[in-house]
Amino acid sequence: MAVLGLVAGVSICIGLVFWVIGAPLVLPFALIESLLLVVAFVCHARAVCDFDEITLDERHLVVRQERHGQTKEYQFTRGLFCVSMTDGPLPLIRVAESGKQVELGKWLLLQERQSLCQVLRSSTT
Repeated sequence: MAVLGLVAGVSICIGLVFWVIGAPLVLPFALIESLLLVVAFVCHARAVCDFDEITLDERHLVVRQERHGQTKEYQFTRGLFCVSMTDGPLPLIRVAESGKQVELGKWLLLQERQSLCQVLRSSTT
């Protein structure tokens, strides 16, 4: 956060120097640049906090996902849910049961996704 403030402060100071020496249009662009930098930082910080949490007990598989500050929880009955991989260039793990489904594994490598899919398939019994 300190680096963000330092970069924005330097940019605004440079804009002020140009304003003092007679080039007033540099300052508005420096302010816009600083604002866009803050917006990009906030968007990135929110995305970094996203996660998938999988809990498997004797009766249920619970998947809890947080996306952009919103948490959703999906509960599947052990032995009744189906695990598969989605189609496409970046396949995800799909868990489905009785019309409800969730896709997970966005931050895993392909090999890790395939391994997790096998573990979840073996746990359905």
